[in-house]
Amino acid sequence: MGGFGGFAKQYEQIEKVSAHHGNFWEVLLYGQIGRDRAVMFDLADNDKLKFTATSEDSRVLDALAHAQRHQAARGEYITAFNEAGKEVDISFTTQNWRKAALDKNRTGQLVRRHFEAMVFTALAEELRTGDVAVVGSEEYADWSEQLLAWEVVQETLGSYLVEVGLAEAGKSAEFDAKCFRRQLEDKLQGAAAAADAGHPGNDGLVIDPETGIPSLKAFRADGQRPSAKRLEQEIKARMPERSLMGIVARTAYWVERWRRFGPPSGNEPKLTDPWAAM
Repeated sequence: MGGFGGFAKQYEQIEKVSAHHGNFWEVLLYGQIGRDRAVMFDLADNDKLKFTATSEDSRVLDALAHAQRHQAARGEYITAFNEAGKEVDISFTTQNWRKAALDKNRTGQLVRRHFEAMVFTALAEELRTGDVAVVGSEEYADWSEQLLAWEVVQETLGSYLVEVGLAEAGKSAEFDAKCFRRQLEDKLQGAAAAADAGHPGNDGLVIDPETGIPSLKAFRADGQRPSAKRLEQEIKARMPERSLMGIVARTAYWVERWRRFGPPSGNEPKLTDPWAAM
């Protein structure tokens, strides 16, 4: 056993194989981002980037604050309770992530490395969707601060409703949620009535007489149009032929994927020219 890195190393390998076969990739993520841990914590520092929630949901930022309080920890587990004695809420994430971060044999504790990977993964997603903003940023700014003031909205609302077809010109009736809902209901009923009226002549729509479940028949195309064939020929004429190795090499050059490969020890690669080694 000692020749293979000891029991801990062997158990880690078994865990990786088990995760791979069970589609449980979450427990493998820390091995990929672990070397960037210090950088991620450094960027999350308020002196570098100041995050703010764009809604009342601050669960991800609360979890980030908990991870930051235990940044210096090197043990496998950290407490699952915050400074106020309340359990850190991780309901924002998936069941797999909760399974990875919570050890069923250690109540009240979190698996530190999986918890950190979960938090930074969720933070990246929140930044992408706009649920978390970066103060002073342009690309990740708080979208709610870019909305028009209500006074400006009221001045232009009438003409906007006419332009998008939600109101008729000259009508001064106040447009509210009830009016909008009524319009949607009317459109839905009209669309349903049109579908019912056109059903007898629609050969592609079939309704099962026993279950009432509608289904569409497979649509067969009439064939490729001459214009599509000309477009295909023109694309092929302008597209240079590439070999598979050439595609791999160019992709490696663009994304610098060699940065993710290194010795099993976790040290940085010692290659002076990794691109040439590819």
